[in-house]
Amino acid sequence: MSTQIIADSTCDIEEGLLEGLELKVLPLVITIEGREYFDSETINVSELYETMSRGIVPKTAQIPYDRTYDLFRSCLDSGRDVIYISFSSTMSNCFSLACMAAKELSAVYPDRKIAVIDSKGGSGATGLIVLQALKMADAGAPFEQIESAVRFMAEHIEHEFSVEDLEWLAKGGRIPRIVGAVGSKLGIRPVLDVRNGSICFRKMMRGKRKAIEEVAGRIIAKAADFPVQLVSITHADDIVSAAALEELIKKGLPGCITTISHIGCVLSAHLGLKGIGAYCLNKRPEHYCLI
Repeated sequence: MSTQIIADSTCDIEEGLLEGLELKVLPLVITIEGREYFDSETINVSELYETMSRGIVPKTAQIPYDRTYDLFRSCLDSGRDVIYISFSSTMSNCFSLACMAAKELSAVYPDRKIAVIDSKGGSGATGLIVLQALKMADAGAPFEQIESAVRFMAEHIEHEFSVEDLEWLAKGGRIPRIVGAVGSKLGIRPVLDVRNGSICFRKMMRGKRKAIEEVAGRIIAKAADFPVQLVSITHADDIVSAAALEELIKKGLPGCITTISHIGCVLSAHLGLKGIGAYCLNKRPEHYCLI
């Protein structure tokens, strides 16, 4: 494989789908009660969920610059070009720091290629993009073809998700605290998506089932022009709701294949427990592998 695909730890992919594929992952930082952890290296989602269930609010931070620089350099040293698919640039500085590292290293390795691409999202959405890039790289596709495909998918990826407790979004500064407190007391579950890399409110639903139905309906509508594809479903410690969401999506898109995985540590820290999400492409890329 002459092109190394790199993601960060906000990218959620079912582990079984990565078998035989060489993905390298840059970890964001989780801080719990003053102690720092590297996401998916020194803390896992089960440990984070247990911490959050006790009411402890984790803090998150971007990837240390030296981790990005060193990983890029090691790939270039081994004769590989690099494509890094980053977490949304509007939600984190991971993208801008990676651009700095790429610029520095391009001067040192003028014969090598480095592309830093903003996924404009995270979680299962980035996972779908990364998986296609990995399959193309594994098949020996040229660097430029992979880069073009990733940029196309970043423009055509869809996020639909719902969180159980608005207060977690308020604690993370994503919404006003008063909105979080009132919404949670009323049992309202927001349905959100991502536009231009930022989280946007779309609807407020009363009750979990209605929220699940809304998320499913929106994914089915957005995948209408590309119904036979891999649809990613993620959850924060709520496999029952994820399975219910999967059932509805499969009913509306009988030709699709679904995958379920956990929402990773960083996004769970901001969205809270019991969140669910679904992700798809709204247009078929020129090069696409279903599974």
